[in-house]
Amino acid sequence: MMNDSIRSIATIIRELDGILIFPHINMDGDALGSCSALCLALRSLGKKAYVMIDQPVPKNLDFLECGCCTDDDSVLDEVNLSLMIDCSGMKRIKGREAAWNRGKLKGCIDHHQKGMTDIRYDFFRTEPMTAATGEIIYNLIKALDVEITLDIANCIFAAITTDTGNFQHSNTTKQSHDICGLFYKIEGFDSKKISALIYDRRSKEALRMESKVLGSLNFYGNGQIAVGVVSQALLEECGCTMDETEGLIQRIMSIDGIEIGVLFKQNPDCVRASIRAKNYANVESVARKFDGGGHVRASGCTFYGTLEEAEQDLVPELSKLLK
Repeated sequence: MMNDSIRSIATIIRELDGILIFPHINMDGDALGSCSALCLALRSLGKKAYVMIDQPVPKNLDFLECGCCTDDDSVLDEVNLSLMIDCSGMKRIKGREAAWNRGKLKGCIDHHQKGMTDIRYDFFRTEPMTAATGEIIYNLIKALDVEITLDIANCIFAAITTDTGNFQHSNTTKQSHDICGLFYKIEGFDSKKISALIYDRRSKEALRMESKVLGSLNFYGNGQIAVGVVSQALLEECGCTMDETEGLIQRIMSIDGIEIGVLFKQNPDCVRASIRAKNYANVESVARKFDGGGHVRASGCTFYGTLEEAEQDLVPELSKLLK
């Protein structure tokens, strides 16, 4: 699939009105931050644009909504562009297929290793070596000649800080720091405030749930793989929701001697696995075997059996990555 230039994409978008922007299911800071930043930029150009969601915005990301999000697929009389951000493929926008299909043109902007091929995109750009899709969106907004306002800066900073693990992950680059460094010139920008909104709003119930998960980890491969489980029963016991597991995989990865961390999340209809590697393991290669994907050191996939079956299927494949 051809990788279109940022400038050519800006040229296409500049001529269109009526744009629906789609983050992936289980949206994270990069997905929602990138979508809202672009939506705000398009609105500043006088365009009708919305971020199309069908799930509640996670509590720790609620400040990124920015009046952009809707679950009404008829919000626009005419949709001239449907645009996927931080994802590709129909499975990544499950439940919003009808809204997606309204777009006369289809586009995708992503930074993952491999794009899905079940959609014919009119334009497509992916940058696997870029730490966050928010960095690509920043460059697109600049190519659109839109001023980076405080709200846009907050959204892009959130996108970059979440996908780089607060600038601690190995995917962090000079570009990540350079872009965020420019935001300090904007009056009112406060990186600490944004980080606190994302990372420092844990409920007592969430902390109780986290302690139970960390206290019952399973270890494999001579202690190099750690596996945590969040079941529906645990959420009910602790009075939590699944979006309050944000950051738990990072806690697992902080354990000394761990190379691979897994967090299984039991949803009503499936089990989702978040997989991380610390130094060398290519966990994306394993996630892809289970119809998932992501990045070399941070990926995910979905299972449709029990929690026990998911663990039994995934762990042996991850064990093959260990040195």
